[in-house]
Amino acid sequence: MSRDFYRKLCLIGSRAGLTVFVFTPQGIRWSDDTISGYAFDSVARRWICQDYAMPDVVYDRCFFTNRKQYEAYREAIRILRSRPSPMFLGYGLKGKWEVQQMLEKDGRFSSHLPQTEEMRSVRSAADWLKARSEVLLKPQAGSQGCGVLLVRRAAGRRASQARKHGGSENTANAGAAFAVIGRDARNGRVARSFPDAASLMRWLRRFTGQRSYLLQQYLPLHGRSGEAYDVRSLVQKDGSGQWQMTGMAVRKGQQGSLTSNLHGGGTVEPAKAYLTAQFGTVQSDKILSELRSLSKQIPEALEQSHGRLAELGIDFGVDITGHIWLLEVNSKPGRSIFTYLQDKKARNNALANPIRYARYLLRHDRAKESKDGTKQNAKSVQSSPRRSNGNSLLADEA
Repeated sequence: MSRDFYRKLCLIGSRAGLTVFVFTPQGIRWSDDTISGYAFDSVARRWICQDYAMPDVVYDRCFFTNRKQYEAYREAIRILRSRPSPMFLGYGLKGKWEVQQMLEKDGRFSSHLPQTEEMRSVRSAADWLKARSEVLLKPQAGSQGCGVLLVRRAAGRRASQARKHGGSENTANAGAAFAVIGRDARNGRVARSFPDAASLMRWLRRFTGQRSYLLQQYLPLHGRSGEAYDVRSLVQKDGSGQWQMTGMAVRKGQQGSLTSNLHGGGTVEPAKAYLTAQFGTVQSDKILSELRSLSKQIPEALEQSHGRLAELGIDFGVDITGHIWLLEVNSKPGRSIFTYLQDKKARNNALANPIRYARYLLRHDRAKESKDGTKQNAKSVQSSPRRSNGNSLLADEA
């Protein structure tokens, strides 16, 4: 997926008069401010490695699989952001807790934010269970549904509900005091039961390890057939620098799955058709209208506290009453929902909008903010698809 995505960015950029190249933090030579990067040659139909000067715009799509990669990425970003050039297309959001706090501070989204708190220790999860009987555990830096757990006190009616909603992932039985379902760090299914709180806490301590977790209110986000689902909205800045909703789709989980993420075996359906089947035409139209409105308001609200953003994948939940909940916001979103839907227009816009927004920045952003927020004059730009100078858009990968 990544290689094809970067190839298409290179081709779209070339047609727009921009040089697009891909590099890793390890490819930067700070001694002379040059970069060893890769560009896709549309004539030879292959990737070509060559040296480039620092780009004018950085499009950060960097992902990492280990601590060493993460540290190299953080250091490269720190140095690049401390300089007057290059510009960043957008700055990556921090963890889920920071996003939650920014949106709570805004005030407009209170009714859409699930009750959430930081898990300072597994004891805080035990306290939550005493008060509410069930809790959702989410890793602060997790993605694709990995590491997400639902923990329930499986007694009486709660045990019956756990069996009903957990499906094949739930092995709760009449003798279990607690039931856990979800996904491990490798996206494998988890289904456990525990006779008492002490054994549950020991297991949770091993499962969470040193990772930072959130405790969150569990929401009944299931369709009529019992499948988990959410609504993914992709919003991006376009060639005029304005936020636009590129598209929206429902991601539906496998039967018995806690999450709806595609990496966990989920499927994609058109949002309007799916929501109409769940709520009827009148209510689904109201839900869709509110989803569109929130998709416009959330990016603007986050930019007020966070700084420039270029695109966001916003995940919404819709409970059985039709109430909308904000589940997650991702500043490095995927685009596969449009491939699944075979929505050619949305797929093309999802690819082209970062290039369009880069051109907008190059043409109209005459001043850039330095690290302390003051303004400095930006250098003039004349983009050329053949020159290996700084007049380039950069796609950055791990």
